[in-house]
Order: sequence, then C-alpha cells, then structure tokens
Amino acid sequence: MRERLCLEVERLGLSAVIMGSRGFGAEKRGSDGRLGSVSDYCVHHCVCPVIVVRYPEDKDGGDAAPVVTVKETEVVEKDGKG
Repeated sequence: MRERLCLEVERLGLSAVIMGSRGFGAEKRGSDGRLGSVSDYCVHHCVCPVIVVRYPEDKDGGDAAPVVTVKETEVVEKDGKG
C-alpha cells in the first residue's frame, strides 16, 4: 500500500503530501522514531515534500501541540546546479 501511495503521488504530479501518523508502526518495530511505517516510507520515497502531523500521546504531556515533520526535496536546476 505504501509503495502504491508514492506511485500515485508521482502520477498525479502533487506538489506536496500532508499525512497523519499515529506511530503504531514505530512501536511494533521497536523504533525510537515517532513515525509509523507508512508515513516513514513516504517521507523517504515520495518525489515531493511530505508533511507528517502526529498528535502527542498522553504520556508525552497530553496538552502539547501537534508534532510536525517536514521532508524537503532538493531542487536541481537544469544546468546541474542545485
């Protein structure tokens, strides 16, 4: 599913993706990161910027603001300068 999501993003020519993450995939993998498996995959494989919004859990303080992770893509100009 996550591979298909990145392929559709590219096919549609989207300029950005905003997605949520509950972090359950990170818990299952034993990862120190807070992203789930699908959002983590999209951050690393989508061709456009990916914004991931994760709401803090009760153990993180409960009333804190949402945590946002942004992945910027590197823009390479036609003459090879980036």
